[in-house]
Amino acid sequence: MKYSLYGFTILLLAFFIISACNKYNNLPGLNGKLVASASAVKIDQPDSLVLVDAKASDSLKWSVVPAGFDTLLTKNNTALIVFTKAGSYKVSVSDNGAAPASTSITVSDSVYNSGTRYNTIPFTGDQITLIPGYYKSKLGDTSYIYFVAQTTAYYCAIDRINYTDSLTTNNAFSLNFINLQQATPCTAGSGTISTGINFRQHQLTPMANGTYPLAVTLNGKTYTGSIVVSTANITFNWNYTSGVLIAPGQVNR
Repeated sequence: MKYSLYGFTILLLAFFIISACNKYNNLPGLNGKLVASASAVKIDQPDSLVLVDAKASDSLKWSVVPAGFDTLLTKNNTALIVFTKAGSYKVSVSDNGAAPASTSITVSDSVYNSGTRYNTIPFTGDQITLIPGYYKSKLGDTSYIYFVAQTTAYYCAIDRINYTDSLTTNNAFSLNFINLQQATPCTAGSGTISTGINFRQHQLTPMANGTYPLAVTLNGKTYTGSIVVSTANITFNWNYTSGVLIAPGQVNR
């Protein structure tokens, strides 16, 4: 996920401008390459990236695959990324529409200890958007619906969303957003926070066509709708314009 840069400290700005530019931009062999300060990190460990020799005036488009488990803060040709889940990720950036430069980052299941403490705070006044998707294994019959849940309000980049999810044997979907774990002190800038939610407990075979209930609770209010599965697509019937949103309302199957 991509986020605008707002809360960087002077220390981080100095690191980007001095360390990234001076370290890499004088090495012709790296021109046009996306370089990460570390290719292996822990959960919540900040990692910096630089697209070598890109200009401040260039139009850059950043992306992360798989999405939903990162916060990416960008400034010109540099970026700071924090992952919230172990796994292998590919970070890419396209310069003025050219073929993207990419780098791979592996995140271990260890949690980075920076001396940061976490306090829980409510989502009071916030709104959450659920970005739906559909996964189908290329190697087998496994398939499932997933969401990337994203806040509207800005928090520290290493804050975490606390939630519970449930998928019954008859495919009734439910989500409960409990609170946010707030990092103190914040050492990684600010942005909206997101997390990935996979509904895969009972979907070891392709989902059957049909209509399934969906309930989402935020700030003590439960929002209800349905998921309609057809051969060609999955439609989310969701009649809310505030609180909990779902966008887009349909994904291809």
